[in-house]
Amino acid sequence: AVRKPTPGALRILRRIRAGQDAVRLAGRTRLQLAEDLASGDGASAPTLADVDSLLDQPIRSLLGDEPLPKAAPAWIRAGLAPAGATPPFDARAFDPLAPMADWERMLPTLPPAPKAPPTLDDALASIPKPGNVVLATFVNARRFDFGLTWHRRCAKVGLRNAVVGALDPDALRLLLAHRIATWQMGVTSSRGPLPNSDYGWGSSNFKKMGVEKVQLLADLLRRNLTALLLDADAVPVRDPVPYFQEYPEADVLVTTDYIGPPTVDGGLELPRWMHVTMNIGVIWARPSASGFAEAWLKALLVPNPKWDQLVFHDIMRRTSDRSQGFFDRPPAPGVPTRLTPAMQQRRLGLGFDGKIIVGLLPSSLFATGFTMVSGYSRRNARGKPFIFHACWLFYDAPGKRVRLRTLGLWHDDEAYYRRGEGPHTRGFLHLADGGWLARADEELLRPPHTVDKHMRLVHEQLAYVRAGMLLAHALRRQFVMPRIVCLYDKWWAEHNGTIPASVMDQPIDDCPMDHILNLEHFNKFAQWLPRQHSFVTHDDMPPDVNASRAEVDLPAVRVPGSALPAPEDAAGDDADPPPSLADLVYALSPKAADGKGADLAADPGSATILGVRNIPDVFHMLEEADKTAFMRFMVKSASFMCCTWSPKLNGNVFYDMFWDVTPHTDQFGRTFTDGWVAAFANTRQRLTDCHIDWEKAKHDNQPVVTCGKDQRPL
Repeated sequence: AVRKPTPGALRILRRIRAGQDAVRLAGRTRLQLAEDLASGDGASAPTLADVDSLLDQPIRSLLGDEPLPKAAPAWIRAGLAPAGATPPFDARAFDPLAPMADWERMLPTLPPAPKAPPTLDDALASIPKPGNVVLATFVNARRFDFGLTWHRRCAKVGLRNAVVGALDPDALRLLLAHRIATWQMGVTSSRGPLPNSDYGWGSSNFKKMGVEKVQLLADLLRRNLTALLLDADAVPVRDPVPYFQEYPEADVLVTTDYIGPPTVDGGLELPRWMHVTMNIGVIWARPSASGFAEAWLKALLVPNPKWDQLVFHDIMRRTSDRSQGFFDRPPAPGVPTRLTPAMQQRRLGLGFDGKIIVGLLPSSLFATGFTMVSGYSRRNARGKPFIFHACWLFYDAPGKRVRLRTLGLWHDDEAYYRRGEGPHTRGFLHLADGGWLARADEELLRPPHTVDKHMRLVHEQLAYVRAGMLLAHALRRQFVMPRIVCLYDKWWAEHNGTIPASVMDQPIDDCPMDHILNLEHFNKFAQWLPRQHSFVTHDDMPPDVNASRAEVDLPAVRVPGSALPAPEDAAGDDADPPPSLADLVYALSPKAADGKGADLAADPGSATILGVRNIPDVFHMLEEADKTAFMRFMVKSASFMCCTWSPKLNGNVFYDMFWDVTPHTDQFGRTFTDGWVAAFANTRQRLTDCHIDWEKAKHDNQPVVTCGKDQRPL
């Protein structure tokens, strides 16, 4: 196809046809031709891009009886790609890549752990202890970045009274190198330090870690200190200590896994929810709870102990004599008690045989992955949460990092904000108009919500994510995820869009990445893992990077084969054909040699943070060989919706990054020949062939489901 001339080339064509310029080609270079074509009215010589564009035109365009061609669209005036140019998309694009943080590079260079490692008393002596309050957590070297983030967040909200225990010698070396108050855990007991590895939930080392945690709590209370004991993935959003001090009568305040409607008046949760599992990721304990801590520790110092959280729950609920009182039930008349009617009004209760005063921290202020997604944390009269605990989410450590980064709570090296991973050295690409959000199909968001609506909604947004990843890679940039909207929550069991007993905001206006993307896949290929959508507004962005921004309006075009809704101003069938991917990449690439000092308005490709609007469906602009390679690599990149009701079937419904490609084969070997349809997990059982009979259900959370057999091809 003949490319349309740039405005400069069109101006030259007009002059030649008017007899004002002559074209001499034989033996001339492109630069000489540009000098020959310099306008006689004193204007500068045409650019080489104009010369290339002129040479792309057919000779007949010089004839006076031929209509002048239309000029190229404004977006491509930065220059056309050289003939035969293709975006950089080679086999190395899919090589595994696990980048190393500064602390990982530092570890081999550090001196060995001291022969006489610091003790807990040494760590406590090195920090201020206002009001005899100490914040404490613990890490191993494998998860040192969680300990570093936790400590940095404490400092950021003004909490300098924080210590971090080292579960293994390598963690101790790293903590000492970062000048964090620390000590070697386990050396004062027969247990000894734990290994430097992933413990795995429920493993023997995981249970040993629980023993060390409770030992730490007991040790702090023995020293007459008030302890705020946090898991390393429970980070302060703002200073929580003043909130705890509003309850001086409480011996223990602890978070809960209760997911029902929370209190929103700023007070504690109702004591009756102590029947629900308490979450020991956040514990505030005064010295008066020392007897409870000792009983908890003793129950764990047995062969093959139970999970420390279950033991906590059992001991807290222990009632050898119900006359002593139980949670929200006061003691029998005449039985001495510390629980006063005023305390009961403040939602405090009794625990541990009626010996201690206990309160449940409000789930909207001491948030988890669920309460942030559900909207609970936006409803509390006290404002934003005090602490965010990265639990109730998916993909373990990668999922926790993504959630904390999205909330602006994770600590990253400066390099994280300066360049992407691996070959993505030119900065970052984001969808300045939000991608799908710029042309949202409101009908998909309206009730009634269904699995089909939810899947269609997520799939359309995944197509924009796919396009952004591909364009960013071709530009050697790291892609920044747009904000994703979804209808259904994600859980570990069947539900009808929301977790049973929960009351959440729908649609979910910020659907987490661990709900949508398979982070296990992306964790192996860091060059393809998008930065979180909040990345471009992060407080830790270096000022010079923050200033290096540009946004480009791309043409509103329909790409052949694309199922995406076209922009409202998209060109019709008789208008300009869509640009090639090579032209798109060339126009968005930096024109300056190093990008320094570039005029970002004239050369947006030199910006570190580049935003685009109207991104086309880049996947359908690829050559067939590149499409095949990308599909093979990305076939397992999407996560799954969990879980819809199904009889004796896994209720997962997997998202499909290539839902709009017909035909195509998914990760389970199922070939879709007539458009994508929802099917249970890795089976061929269509959801549309199943009937949910809520009328016959014994109760709302267990409907009767029947499925017909359908052997039609998917």
